[in-house]
Amino acid sequence: MSKLSEKTTVYLNPFVKKFIQHKAVAEGRSVSDIINDQFADMLEDLEDLQEVEKRRNEPSIPFEEVLRDLGITYDQLRS
Repeated sequence: MSKLSEKTTVYLNPFVKKFIQHKAVAEGRSVSDIINDQFADMLEDLEDLQEVEKRRNEPSIPFEEVLRDLGITYDQLRS
């Protein structure tokens, strides 16, 4: 366990606990690793949602305009 980890107690639904334990065994990982990874993914999703909200009022740019700015055509993109 890394020095950056802290021990905590979490009360889980027995079904959830059993699922995580089986997943840990199947993947050769610890229950802590699985829970930490899941929370890290949730935090990343939250950051993504905050970025989307921040950009909500930005003007849309048509896809064709983006391709033109990049100097490529739709046909080139498909090949």
